[in-house]
Amino acid sequence: MSAHANGGSPMAYPQRYHTLPTAVLSQAEQQDRCLKTSELQTLSNFFQEGAKRLEIAATLTQHANEIISAAANRIFYGGASMAYLEPPPNRENLPGYTLPPRLAPSRRPKERLNLQMSSYGNPLRGLLEWMQTQFSQDRDPLPDGFRPINVRRYGSVRMRRSMRDISWFLRYVTYAIVAGDSSILRVNAQGLRGVIPEDVTEATVVAIREMRWRSLSYFKSDPEAVAIIQQPFDDLIAAYLVEKPTPRLRQGISIHQQGLELPESYTLTASRHRFVMKPQLAETEKQAVIQAAYRQVFERDIPREYGVRLAELESRFRSGEYSTKEFVRQLGKSRLYRDLFYEPYTLTRVIELAMRHFLGRGLESLSEFQDYFDVISEGGLPALIDALVDSVEYSDCFGEETVPYLRGLGQEAQTCQNWSPQFRLFKFSAPVHKAPQFVTCFGDYRKPLPNQHVYGASNDPLEIQFGAIFPPKDGPTEDHPALCGRDYRRILIHCSATNGETDGAPWGRVPGSEQLVIRMTSTTSWHAGSAAHPNVNLDRHSPDAVIQAAYRQVFGRDLLSGQHLTSAESHLKSGEITVREFVRQLAKSRVFRSLYWDNLYITKAIEYIHRRLLGRPTYGREEMGRYYDLCAKRGFYDLIDALIDSDEYLQAFGEDTVPYERYITPRALSLRAHHPLERMASLAQGERVYERGWIQSALQRMHHYGMAQGAIYSAGGHEPNGDHRSTRPEPSHAVESHPEPAPQYRAEPPTGLSPADHAGSQEHQETQILETEASLPS
Repeated sequence: MSAHANGGSPMAYPQRYHTLPTAVLSQAEQQDRCLKTSELQTLSNFFQEGAKRLEIAATLTQHANEIISAAANRIFYGGASMAYLEPPPNRENLPGYTLPPRLAPSRRPKERLNLQMSSYGNPLRGLLEWMQTQFSQDRDPLPDGFRPINVRRYGSVRMRRSMRDISWFLRYVTYAIVAGDSSILRVNAQGLRGVIPEDVTEATVVAIREMRWRSLSYFKSDPEAVAIIQQPFDDLIAAYLVEKPTPRLRQGISIHQQGLELPESYTLTASRHRFVMKPQLAETEKQAVIQAAYRQVFERDIPREYGVRLAELESRFRSGEYSTKEFVRQLGKSRLYRDLFYEPYTLTRVIELAMRHFLGRGLESLSEFQDYFDVISEGGLPALIDALVDSVEYSDCFGEETVPYLRGLGQEAQTCQNWSPQFRLFKFSAPVHKAPQFVTCFGDYRKPLPNQHVYGASNDPLEIQFGAIFPPKDGPTEDHPALCGRDYRRILIHCSATNGETDGAPWGRVPGSEQLVIRMTSTTSWHAGSAAHPNVNLDRHSPDAVIQAAYRQVFGRDLLSGQHLTSAESHLKSGEITVREFVRQLAKSRVFRSLYWDNLYITKAIEYIHRRLLGRPTYGREEMGRYYDLCAKRGFYDLIDALIDSDEYLQAFGEDTVPYERYITPRALSLRAHHPLERMASLAQGERVYERGWIQSALQRMHHYGMAQGAIYSAGGHEPNGDHRSTRPEPSHAVESHPEPAPQYRAEPPTGLSPADHAGSQEHQETQILETEASLPS
């Protein structure tokens, strides 16, 4: 398996745990049937007691500190164990958290942890509570030989971890109570025995039992609530006592299938019923197996959808003459399968669909496709089906009695090189697509590296002015494979931005790029913003131009009047802060965060913010990896600080320059230059001329440019190779902008020539240009 190939990155939403409704509906959906009466009654009971479950969860949350304190006091002694319970993290700094609307400080919700400290005001009351707890009849007894843990000897680090784990256990129990299903406990508790030290396993079980007893004490008069609370705690203890399961290794005869591991927790969340045919099954169960085979091979229940039933094959299967493996083979060789999945498609797509129907997966390599293509080319569809059903992989996965199933997320480890095509193949709409997808994906691997975002082309925003607009997720650019390694860096085109002191590259100007460099400079030698010597700007340009340019660069557009940061604007005008600090405050504003952080996927948010603050796209995986780590550990505001305080920002913009677009991608260049010759015609700074007219315009431009240079040299100004730009006077404007626009040149016939002569002269000029370009080195 290639470590650098991936078949795109579509959004995948694996089922992390089940609730009672999803567990019931998932089973009915797998069997392609309506809900039974018993299932409908289960759902009805769940929704009827929904208010009761929410009330129980709210009560346990309200008394969480008391429950945790009781569990800690049961297994620890010699110190205040609750002092080691850390407060919940500040959610405002976590990535993806949406802040609530701003409220007054008095009405703003506050999250704090009320620690249960020892009270010395009334020692008799504490003694009475301790005696009631110790002599309670319904309390779980301690195991034989159990010894409490000394807080001082246990250490502060281990104490914090233990108290954190106890609080997590209670939190997961409340989740399971609301969900009505204990799968979230099994998923998160199984395997903890291999993480938590073995010497405290018994103490952990004692703490969980103590939390169960304490929780039940709040609902002693409510038997229904007691039953609801008892079940999740029992499941949590049973799941914790299970030994750490080993990950599932994917076995296969191909090098593309070896060494892939799937943790057991993922298998628990996506466990599905498998249909196995046994001779002793009842008639209804045999019918369910037959329907499962129909759904797998034909992707639908054939008797119900088309009113067609293969009666002869079913009778032989029921009688035991055909095994499940042979029954699946005969379904694939039937006339109905040929009409549905062979005749309407090309051979390439037939192979892809057959892999789904008989092996439950998609193609994994080009060599595998070539082998099956040789089989179907020589022997047709029956030979392909025999090759799939008689393969070693089929025998290892399904055997003789099991109906094939889709081996997707949660069933076994997936390869990355066919990730996106395989997800599309598992969809119900897969037969609608006639064009082959796996072979196209594998063919893209042999092409040069695509110049796109390393984590998918859909993460590149449209390089326009107005806001963060990304290509649609379902567009054709989403699934383009990217063979991008750690050292891969994108090709970026410099925009040749000029500050009025130098000329940009004559043939390298990017169409539509911002060529304006705006810088706030001081017109006096005093310190900015000091009381004795204020920064007085006497230039004809107002600092409002700097503020407007900063808003357009950071936000991509002008803001509404009520969204402006008036305080930061006044500080900038008075010289109290620099342009860099003003940009920082804009990027940390609530408006910016709501637009480009809260509502965007993390990769898209980082990419867009990076382009706005540093003026270029990200390079590759190594740079994105640093930003991922920064956002996960420190949050949104530290990401802004890291970008603005970086050496690159200081070297490119400094303290008083508004950020601008420095680099763009080749795709942005192709979007902005609609005609292939338009980029070369950018030499003429005036009106763009297309087709043959641009040649004469370029020649006139070069002719006038040469005459002007000759006049300068003949006047004794500078040598041709000298630095004649250093004699330009330093501008003293507070805002630096475009130099004076160059004169516009149009393709007009020379004076005194007829139209025919002009056409001949223009053709001669075109020939000279083409000959000159041919002589230039590549």
